[in-house]
Amino acid sequence: MRIGIDARIISRRGVGRYIENLVKNLLYTDKNNEYFIYLDKRSILNEYIGAKNARLIRLNTDNAFIYEQIILPIQASIDKIDVLHGTDNTLPLIYPFYRGKKVVTIHDTMYVRPLKKAVSRPTLKQRAVDFYNKIAIPLSARAAFRVITVSEYSKNDIIKYTGAVADKVRVIYEAADKRYSAVNDEKKAAGLRKKYSITKPFILLSAASDIRKNTIRALEAFNIFNNMTEFKYQLVMTSIGKNEMETTNIAEKIRELNLEKYIIITEYAPEEDMVLFYSTAVMFLFPSIWEGFGLQVVEAFSCGLPVVTSNNTSLAEISGGAAMLIDPFSVEDIVRGLLEVEKSAAKRKMLVEKGLKRASEFSWKITAQETLKIYEQAAGGGNS
Repeated sequence: MRIGIDARIISRRGVGRYIENLVKNLLYTDKNNEYFIYLDKRSILNEYIGAKNARLIRLNTDNAFIYEQIILPIQASIDKIDVLHGTDNTLPLIYPFYRGKKVVTIHDTMYVRPLKKAVSRPTLKQRAVDFYNKIAIPLSARAAFRVITVSEYSKNDIIKYTGAVADKVRVIYEAADKRYSAVNDEKKAAGLRKKYSITKPFILLSAASDIRKNTIRALEAFNIFNNMTEFKYQLVMTSIGKNEMETTNIAEKIRELNLEKYIIITEYAPEEDMVLFYSTAVMFLFPSIWEGFGLQVVEAFSCGLPVVTSNNTSLAEISGGAAMLIDPFSVEDIVRGLLEVEKSAAKRKMLVEKGLKRASEFSWKITAQETLKIYEQAAGGGNS
């Protein structure tokens, strides 16, 4: 079987991690089939792919639409691909460039939101991507032989919003990369604190320009929490760059609350720093309003960090009773969760133990094995 994988955004945060770990574990698990890993001009690999049954093919464009809808399907047809896997919510749809079987991973259905509820100040590019997704994701779900998704919550949403037949949607969980495990090294921890000017114990927060990450309420909750704990803590915000900040009102909120000296913004910290952040923080705050999976929660669990996260969408499902759950729409309840974890060493110990156990229940090896079964079904099955 000749399997094509759209790996254009491999190794980037979010979906890029999914692609990287899926490819790596498929090649480790499966030595029988041929893999064609498709990249664009800007794709960057974190690790060298040297498997004998894998070919890296870089397509000569950095335009996402041209890559996905024209060059990728033409190349897949030339390569005689039996099953083509769209890993980032959408598939090539323009007939007749590629006529083989298609599998798509749809991570969530956030495309259904009005853009103004996702980004405070959307750029022209964000508007274009939103328009494309609103058309391409439902069409991809219906065109695919199988739809893979990452939680039962997302499965139900995909069936509801895309019109995909329930029987074709399969849940295959993600997992934390093996790099995410507790690091007990004071020298490295001291180096991290120096690098990012961290001078106090800190709460870790994963931010984003997307409103669903709930960064504004997180800031308001931290402000109250820090007042109640006599300004003992700093808040370390990761995963948001300067350009993204400009599309939000996060900077204004920090100034409004006079939090400048308590907030550290790391932008996109390297992977090794993220492992250290998870290993040295007091707790991880993840009050997201909407997640398809919530990989950061599993990463924090894997590093032995207590987690305060939302009681909605996929997060209660994925945390599996191992996190302090809060109502993400209530600043007061976010504060309650932070205080309960901060005040009780026994609570923190219990959350760490449960989190480590829960993290061990997710495996990229299993993800790869289950995905390979889908490819085999597609190659051997009838029309979708």
